[in-house]
Order: sequence, then C-alpha cells, then structure tokens
Amino acid sequence: MIRMAATVVALLVLLGGTTLPSASGDPADAADPAAVARDGDDVGERRAFSVNRLMSMNDPTRNRGQVARQLRTLIKHTPRGATISIMSFYMASSITWPALKAAYQRGVDIRAIFYGGPEGKPLSGVSSGGVKLTQLIREGRSRGRRGSWVVWTTNAARGKAGKTTMHAKVWQFSKVGTTRKVTMIGSYNNSDAADARAYSAMVTVALPRVYDEVQKVFLQSRKDRKPPGNPQRRASGDGWDLYFMPSLPITKENDPVMDRLRAIPAAPETRMVVSMYSWQGRRGAWIARKLAAMVRAGSKLRVVVGPDVDRSVVRTVRRAGAKMEDGCWKTGNRKRPYAYTHDKEMTATWVKDGETHYAAWLGSDDWGNGGGGSQSDQVTIGLYNEWAFTRLNKLLAPQIAHEPDRLSPCHPLPSLRRSAGPPSLLE
Repeated sequence: MIRMAATVVALLVLLGGTTLPSASGDPADAADPAAVARDGDDVGERRAFSVNRLMSMNDPTRNRGQVARQLRTLIKHTPRGATISIMSFYMASSITWPALKAAYQRGVDIRAIFYGGPEGKPLSGVSSGGVKLTQLIREGRSRGRRGSWVVWTTNAARGKAGKTTMHAKVWQFSKVGTTRKVTMIGSYNNSDAADARAYSAMVTVALPRVYDEVQKVFLQSRKDRKPPGNPQRRASGDGWDLYFMPSLPITKENDPVMDRLRAIPAAPETRMVVSMYSWQGRRGAWIARKLAAMVRAGSKLRVVVGPDVDRSVVRTVRRAGAKMEDGCWKTGNRKRPYAYTHDKEMTATWVKDGETHYAAWLGSDDWGNGGGGSQSDQVTIGLYNEWAFTRLNKLLAPQIAHEPDRLSPCHPLPSLRRSAGPPSLLE
C-alpha cells in the first residue's frame, strides 16, 4: 500500500507536477454512477440520473469487476424506448448480463456486433452473454418485436484479411437517465475471465458528436463487409478525437499513433506513460523507434510492458532511456494465476508555445499490424484535458506500483505461446 501510494504521487510529479486529489474529494470518483447511485431499477430513479464523464479500470487484484459494475449501472438507468449499441470482441459477464436482459424486457432496444470467428457464427464457448442475447432477441422477434438485432462478424467486420477480429470495445446509450448520447470506449472485454486477470480501462463521455461518429462506423460494421478504399476513419472535435481501424494498408504516414507522436514536442518538458498489452510487428517497430528518438531528445517515457510486447520493442525503448515496468506477473493464486495489463492506453503532457497540454488515449488498438492491431476493427479515443490525463494516470498507478519488474517472459493465455494466429479470445 505504501509502495502504491508513493507511486501515485511520484507518477503525477513525473508527469508534470499534477496534484493528486484526495480520496474523499476526487471529482472523478464522485462522478462515478456506481459510487453515487443506488442499484435500484425504478422509473423515478432513471429519470433523475445523469452522466457527464467517467473513467474506470478493472483491477484484477484490488477492484475486480469495476467496469462491469459501471456498465450495469448505466444499463439499469437506460429508459424504455432508448437504444443500447454494443461493439465487443465478446460478452460473457455474470455482472452485466442480468441488467442487459432486464433492459430488453422493459423495452430498451439492443443492437450488438460480436466477433463470430472465421464462419461468422455465435461463439458459445467464449461469448455466452452474446449467445443469450441473440436468443433473447430472436424470441422477441418471434413475438413481433423489432428494433433489436445481433450480428456475429466473419473475422473483422470492416476488413476481410485472414486471422483478424472484430476487436473494438464500445458501448453506446442513446439515453441514460436524463443524459442523451453516452459513449463508453476502451480496452475492456466484458467477461468474468477478463475481470479475474486483466487490467483494462474504459472512459465514458456524453458528447453528441462522439456518439454520432461512432454510430456511423457501428452501422457500417453491421454490414460485415469491407467498405471501398481504406476503411480507416478519423473524426475530431473540441478536446477529442477518434480513429477507427482496420487500416488497409497501415503506413508510417497514415498511422494515427505516429500522427499523435509527431504532434508532441520531443523535449524535456514532455512526459509520457504507455500501458500496452501487445506491441510488435513492423508497425510496433516504427512506433518504438519514434518514442526512442523522443526520449533521446529529452522526453520522459514510462512503459508498462504487457505479455505480448515484442522483446525488440523493449530493447529499443529501454536503450533510449525509457523506464520499463512489468505488466504481467504470477499472482500465487491457483484460480487466478496471472495478472496482466490488457490496456492499450497512453497519457502525455507537454509544453508548446508556453502552454502546458494534457492528453489521454484509450481504446482497443494494440500497437501492431496484425490481428490485434491495424488489420482488425478498433476504436480509440483521445481526450485533450487535464481531467482525463490525471484520472488515467491514477488508474494506471497500481500496475506501475507492482514489484519486482523482472520483464521476464509471461504467458497468461495459451495463444501467446503460438507464433501465429488470431488474438486469443481472452484478449
């Protein structure tokens, strides 16, 4: 506990001297509906409920199921006649499913897109909640109810290369309580298995343009076919931006992460933190080289190394002077033997033209050019404000606090022992 508290303070000092709010007065925590609202399901409570912005982390060692509980709260406060839209690699949460079922039964429309493997079929072994939802909607349609549907994609929805997936992790609500157009984006796979072992963050915003831009790609993904040209899409607004993959092709010139890094000065005032589950391939190499060049120019970089980060990436950024943190370790628990980062997150602060800037990025995009990266469906959001920067750094602190930092090979999932193939269904 002492180590973690010290890490929070040290991390925020490292990242520009930001003051950590007290635990009792943290406005980000106070905004969490799971913390301030009852779990009741009456109409009056839904009418009184509202959402502004939220950010949470599933912490398998200290706060298991936090994101699932937050999702449950949002679902419970979605009124009859509203629509929930889901793009998820898979869904198998005992926390979320009962609330989703109850929402459909009270008249909420649910539209979902799940990864269906090479054959585009329901995957009962890993997506039990998706299978239950499919059956529930099928039964409703047999009684004449319309407005809800489920699509199981054949590999990626918007790109048809082999060994790809519908890898996005997005939940949208046309209305939650009194708030319209709510969007949740991040790296969290909605399942009990993910709750038990994987650090993964999600951010929730009530920004109508974000909602609308994500909906455009959501409805395109429903078609389960590649659109004409390069399916990479981008959008931006006041204090935010979005990018959507696949990117076919991906190059150093059109890579959104490279554009992000090119916009940040390589200077001593620049402080960056990256927590990455998978980082490899030729794309991973050019991102690593760019970050290494920034570090050599004086920027500070801390990297939480996930279980599928290539050793060449570690060597590149470590030799430049980056601080490396272990992002996968054995817990000593027989039922849950590993804890690891599943994040695809980054924070940064920098000074430009005398003004200090802050940013945080959350999403599903692993930094690679394979099935977990640029060839698959991904959604990542960038938020350019001090709240997002400070909040995400606070949520990443427990991973950084873990010791020792051995950075030894760590294989929590069977797929990581294979040299090729699609991402594991627990990613």
